[in-house]
Amino acid sequence: MLGRTFALFKKQKKNEAPAAASPKPKSEGALFGRLAKILSASGRVSLAALRKMAREDEAEAFVQFVHRPVLVGSAVKAGIISSQSGMASDELNSTQIFEPSKSMGSSISASEGLKHAIYPLVKGEYPATPRGSFYIGRINGNDMIMPDYAISKRHAIIDIEDGAYYLRDAGSTNGTKINGSRLGKKRVKLKDKDVIAFARYEFTFLYPKSLYNMLREVKDQPPS
Repeated sequence: MLGRTFALFKKQKKNEAPAAASPKPKSEGALFGRLAKILSASGRVSLAALRKMAREDEAEAFVQFVHRPVLVGSAVKAGIISSQSGMASDELNSTQIFEPSKSMGSSISASEGLKHAIYPLVKGEYPATPRGSFYIGRINGNDMIMPDYAISKRHAIIDIEDGAYYLRDAGSTNGTKINGSRLGKKRVKLKDKDVIAFARYEFTFLYPKSLYNMLREVKDQPPS
């Protein structure tokens, strides 16, 4: 489905009259509708499909299709997840405390999980969150859904202003980090290739061109 969507996008671009001005979209969904249509319910896109695009198409076409930065899964931290003090262990609706391992080599490579963990900063077709902000959390109603009890119901928010991206923690239990430093109450402007951690999950923030270059370099995994 993703390949057909992208092929249609290229055909439409080829047939557009250069002098014709595109009407201003009425909503963010209209602007990013092509990509929004192939997002999963949790906000993911397929690494395999994007990699196929990157190998078969020029950078300009790929960048226009993806359009916005993405969060790419890079690592999962080792550690222990436990219930909050004074809270029943069977209270499944509560965020759990994550205690990272203090031993060396406490990061677990997410090379396999990477295939299922590319999140474009684009809302789905029927977003429940305000325009201009991208919400990250454990439950439905967020733009990026991570169903893990170390992730808060609403964990972090990325604000989009004048083409810039600003990360802020949403009062999460286990915190949000950028390049190893935990965020306080102030938001931080994101740069290409920043490493962002939500509880035990690490992601790399990539602009479309950097994503394109990364996908061109990724080699196929040998058959198991």
